[in-house]
Amino acid sequence: MSKLKQFKNKIKKKYLWRKYHDMAYFFCKGRGLEVGALSSPYTFNADCKLEYADIYDNDKLREILNKIPLENLYKNKLVKVKHILKPPKYFFDDIENGTFDFVYSSHSLEHSPNPVAALTEQLRITKSNGIIYSVIPNKKNTYDRFRKVTPCVDLIKKFENNIFEHTLEEAIDVIKNSDNHELYNKNKKRAEEYAKEMITNKEGIHHYHTFDETNTMEMIIYITKKNNSYLEYFSGFQERDIHFAIRKL
Repeated sequence: MSKLKQFKNKIKKKYLWRKYHDMAYFFCKGRGLEVGALSSPYTFNADCKLEYADIYDNDKLREILNKIPLENLYKNKLVKVKHILKPPKYFFDDIENGTFDFVYSSHSLEHSPNPVAALTEQLRITKSNGIIYSVIPNKKNTYDRFRKVTPCVDLIKKFENNIFEHTLEEAIDVIKNSDNHELYNKNKKRAEEYAKEMITNKEGIHHYHTFDETNTMEMIIYITKKNNSYLEYFSGFQERDIHFAIRKL
């Protein structure tokens, strides 16, 4: 194989497989924390030093994931969880202010009981000039497509009133209005009973909140005004997922 071809293959493996709007590789440098990686951690620059956080230890996470009727989705080995986020707030109680150069999360914010608080907490543990980079599903392109977008005013209200519990109404909405999801299809007839089980079990697998470009941007504006930070990057008007990076001043 020629040196030119080897170089092209190296570049292709390193960069071109990434979706054009995925900029985490370029923003996330240094010591980082990934939240909710499970068995699919992000492939960061080789120089990055990663730690992982989740709401349970590895054994409990595997027990929960084995219940999800999505064949092969989580078949790979789980990353080693170092920091466990405990209910009800799911804060980084064992991490000091300004510890990491970046915090990355993908498809975890929609599960949070308080997304504004979750992002604010990520900023707390990020160094000055550091980045929090989040990926959340655009509800229009997922099984949430028939559900209403969570109003940003509701997200802010939860934050300002220190609410860290999902409501029965939120859980019932997930069950009744999700589009063709096996887990919810089989529980529609017992929606209220199953909704109570969802809230009690705190398994962290349900999309209690839904996002599109508008309420995501409104949430970011609120957070950056409150936390001495600014929006560095945003993408999600046409894509399946919404990507954004907030830089801490």
